[in-house]
Parts: sequence; structure tokens; C-alpha cells
Amino acid sequence: MAIRRYRDLLVWQKAHKAALKVFALFKKARKTSATYEIWKQTIRAAFSIPANIAEGYHSHRGKTFVSKLEIARGETGEIDYWVLVLFEIGEIDKETYQTLAQDYTEILVMLNSLIQKSV
Repeated sequence: MAIRRYRDLLVWQKAHKAALKVFALFKKARKTSATYEIWKQTIRAAFSIPANIAEGYHSHRGKTFVSKLEIARGETGEIDYWVLVLFEIGEIDKETYQTLAQDYTEILVMLNSLIQKSV
């Protein structure tokens, strides 16, 4: 299958689905003043990953594409941290934490591979 747009990239598809999972969790969460900012940071990091992939793809590849992929890769570290925090403070259960951690590990591996192929 030819890649004609960023939505054709498997890494974008996986990152987008993961971001939507995070947002669905936020919508169901009890939003206290103590947890609201943590949720906001988590959502920001989650949506930053597919957004940077899309932006980089539309930059017509090259150095800008790789730079945006590297930013997305960095965001996987941030979201990994925020998901851990949400688990440790009781906002998400262990199964949800493990699923999200696995999703973002897979996204990281996919981003690393795409970066290697693009340099």
C-alpha cells in the first residue's frame, strides 16, 4: 500500500488511536482540581504525537520530517510518565496502565524505525 498521506502511516494510526483512548479516559475521569492539570498534560502529550507526525509528513520529508518525528518520539517519554502518574494516584487501573504503556512502547519502536529509514 502506497503512503499518500500521513493517515496512511501505521505509526500515525496507532498514535491517533492511543490519543483517543486517553481522551476517552479523561471524559470518564473524576476531575478534581488536584488531577485536572495532570490529565491536561497527559492529553496534550497524547495528541502531540500524531500531530507532529502529520506536521512532519506535510513538510515534504527531509530534515523537518525527521525533526518532527524526534519530537513525537520525545512525547512518548512524556506520556509514559504521565500515564504512570495517573496509575500511581489511582486515576486509572493497572490493566489500563499496562495497555497504554504497551501502546506507547510500540509507538516508540515504530517511530525509531521510521526515523532510521528517513535519515
